[in-house]
Amino acid sequence: MSDQDNTPSRDEIAKVVHAFYKKVIQHPQLGHFFEHINDFTEHEKRIADFWWISMGGKLEQAPKIDMTGKHFPLGIKQADLETWLALFSETLGEELAQNKALFWMDKVMLIAARLKQIVIDNQALGVQIK
Repeated sequence: MSDQDNTPSRDEIAKVVHAFYKKVIQHPQLGHFFEHINDFTEHEKRIADFWWISMGGKLEQAPKIDMTGKHFPLGIKQADLETWLALFSETLGEELAQNKALFWMDKVMLIAARLKQIVIDNQALGVQIK
């Protein structure tokens, strides 16, 4: 099976992102991280665009997403990241065929490792990123 066979469609990505945020905003541990977002429709679109591009999709106007700048000030801890990963994995399993869910989860794990390294580990060291 090629990556093309495993890559979720743009519509599948949007569906997963919507289902995931429906869960996460109500989650007792994670919901507070999203209270500052006024336009959730726009947020979900930007996140779906991010995932689409990360899986090789093309957009006329790629969004500029500053992952470090957006996540560093939130005070995310390792336990939060682990819960986020579990919810994302659960959502992928509910919304996609197994091959597509596993393909996407590989991307999720790379992003999570980067987030841990840049945000969580640096915060633990007392690094300030502005």
